[in-house]
Amino acid sequence: MTFHGSGASMLRCVLVADDGTESVLTVPSLTATPPERIRVPGSLGGAAVADVFALSHTRDRPPEAVYMYVATVPRSTDELPDAEPDEHGPHLPG
Repeated sequence: MTFHGSGASMLRCVLVADDGTESVLTVPSLTATPPERIRVPGSLGGAAVADVFALSHTRDRPPEAVYMYVATVPRSTDELPDAEPDEHGPHLPG
């Protein structure tokens, strides 16, 4: 499947939560292929977090990219645990 790279095109993303529920997010399609990961802002116990979804596969009708839930991570380094992240930042499962 090819996604259009013009700024006017939109990408329909299906986000599959860890419990299997699906939600749809429509974002501008800036490249010919969907991004590998999508981060969706949220909160957990008052902390700013992002739910991370990894590209799983694409569907042709309607054209959409399907992303599976990977992890919930802090949105700021102030909320990282005291453990030192490696040189590439905190480790994301999956």
